[in-house]
Amino acid sequence: MNETGIGGGWMFVLVILIVLFGFGGGMGFGGNNAAMAGFATAADVQNSINSAINAQSVSNGLGQIALSSQNNNYETAQLINAQSMNMLNQNNTNLLAAINGFNAVNQNITNGFNSVNQNIADMGYKMDQCCCSIKTMLLENRLADTQAALVASQTNNAIAAQSQYLLSQLGTYTPAVV
Repeated sequence: MNETGIGGGWMFVLVILIVLFGFGGGMGFGGNNAAMAGFATAADVQNSINSAINAQSVSNGLGQIALSSQNNNYETAQLINAQSMNMLNQNNTNLLAAINGFNAVNQNITNGFNSVNQNIADMGYKMDQCCCSIKTMLLENRLADTQAALVASQTNNAIAAQSQYLLSQLGTYTPAVV
């Protein structure tokens, strides 16, 4: 409560002063009304003031306790907020690490398949070259065999022609008998 204005403990003191000294109509200690003299003694007024001061002290103490409790609640909320933020940051860090790990695995798999694809394409090229080499070698062997057969046939024809010539020359010759 505000202790410098009309509220709070000062309001109670003002009410006591009005009761003690009257409303300006002669009531209270200073007036001519003797019937009112027994109602409020100096000890009663002092007890009332002490009670008001004690009540104000208790009220101030309760206000301080409430303020301390609110400060503790605020600090606890800030600590929870900071802890939550730390956990979220750690979670984000973990997620980024997991995503980077998956990306690395994916990249390794892609590179592996690229290597396999290159090797398959290279093997296909080598098989094609191998087949061409085998076909060429077979054709060269057939050509060599055909050429050898041609030479053998030409040799046989030449021998046959020579034999025919020799036999034609011998046909008129009669060998002598001895």
